[in-house]
Amino acid sequence: MPFKPADSALWLASRSVMLIALYYAVGLWGYAFTPDPYGIPLVWPSTGVGLAFIYLYGYRLLPALGIATALIMWQFAGDDVPLSESIGVVVATMAGVGLGAWALRRFGFSPRFESLRDVLLLLLVGALAASGLAATAGAWAMAVSVEELSFSDTWWLCWVADLMGLLLVTPALIAWLAAGGRHFDSGLPMIVLLAASLLGVSALVYSGALETGLAMPLSYAVFPLVMLAALRCPIQITTALMLIVGAIALSGTGWGLGPFAEAGLEQSLLSLNAQLALLVLTGLVLAALRNEREAAEARGRRHLDDLARAGRLSTLGELSASLAHELNQPLCALTSYASASRRLLERERLDDLRDALVQLDSNAHRAAETIRRMRAFASSAAPREVAIAPRDLITPVLDLLHPELKRWRVNIDIDVAGSLPRVVVAPVQIEQVLVNLLRNAMEAIETRLDGTIRISARDLGTALEITVTDDGPGIPQERFATLFDPFATWKSGGMGLGLSISRSLVEAHGGQLTATNLKDGGARFRFTLPLEVPHARS
Repeated sequence: MPFKPADSALWLASRSVMLIALYYAVGLWGYAFTPDPYGIPLVWPSTGVGLAFIYLYGYRLLPALGIATALIMWQFAGDDVPLSESIGVVVATMAGVGLGAWALRRFGFSPRFESLRDVLLLLLVGALAASGLAATAGAWAMAVSVEELSFSDTWWLCWVADLMGLLLVTPALIAWLAAGGRHFDSGLPMIVLLAASLLGVSALVYSGALETGLAMPLSYAVFPLVMLAALRCPIQITTALMLIVGAIALSGTGWGLGPFAEAGLEQSLLSLNAQLALLVLTGLVLAALRNEREAAEARGRRHLDDLARAGRLSTLGELSASLAHELNQPLCALTSYASASRRLLERERLDDLRDALVQLDSNAHRAAETIRRMRAFASSAAPREVAIAPRDLITPVLDLLHPELKRWRVNIDIDVAGSLPRVVVAPVQIEQVLVNLLRNAMEAIETRLDGTIRISARDLGTALEITVTDDGPGIPQERFATLFDPFATWKSGGMGLGLSISRSLVEAHGGQLTATNLKDGGARFRFTLPLEVPHARS
């Protein structure tokens, strides 16, 4: 179930009243457009209302559906349909809607239309179960009651009316009722603009103010607007807009207005139903494809986050010896100063004791800071983008790699101005990129006694460019083609994931990572990051 409300008699009564009232109201609207002398409506949305309520709230509402169907039969069929046939229509409608709701749940239908499969499932369930059984019962009852009617022709009209009404009403009801009180992410201006445009176009087309030659092609102007809504707005907004357009078009045509009215009411509504069916399916399919794309992007981001964290843990494993040495020094100092403090206290040498306690506090903070850096770098928390100064990105990385830089006697030349604009990034991810590039640079110059790594940053106007340069032997020319491919490595013991992960992380931020060799030897890696406030430079 999309959600589970409290199991109470009051809740059941309120939902039953909602179902009966809405079922009856849309039934009245459907019967308003009944050109057939025997009372066969060409639009019948009531079955769609029943399917939405039974799917969302369960089979406990089936009795309410039976009451609503019986009320409609009594109101419009009266003595024309015998009691046994009326009972058959009620039972068949309940069975069709119940079977349709069961099929939607059984096959995992999502009320948010998360995939194209949900659209196809609703269409099949509506066509074969809900509308199919309801149309069969209705056609049978009318064919039995009226000698002039044939079952096949009557069934076809009833089925088209049921299915069209279901396509218009059910998606909107399911999407809105399943959403509950949740807020939507789309901006209100976009929704208001689309709603106003669709209402304006539909009202103009079906007002009767335009000639048919102009109104007919203009009636297709709603398609791009609905397509835009499907690509930019939540499914609740898209389905509501399609329902509003359908209601205006069917009402206008039923009153003899608009481009479809000239062919006679029966032919007009059937032609309009075909256009509206295409409109609804177009909107639902595009919304589902958009949701599929967004879900695939989210899975890709989660996969990248998992892979990036694995890369960070691997880096910490490789740094473990140096980090252990970095921790061992303050811990040994803590032990020494603690022992000294105890002796100084016994001798009442308070001035010397004060100095020892200061050193004790300093080394405790040093050890704690080392552990904090390790934990932050290995964090599995979801990355959150923040605005941060370039220097504040680079400093934690140099702190983390300090033991390695000291052990390999690497000179670091930093050219990062404090006046550079801030960038909007997930800090731990960009720190990982810098760690990967700096460690590669350290490995490139490990055979040199005077190796230098230069880190620089500059403002490009629309982005910030960070460069990591070493004076090692450079990248073998034959390696450039596969440099950023996963598992492509020429280093002994390397997995070939560092540069691949780095490029993916930079591209996820909207930037690019490139590599070149310097003329005098060495390699240079550049990557760009989005500025907090982009600006044009002369």
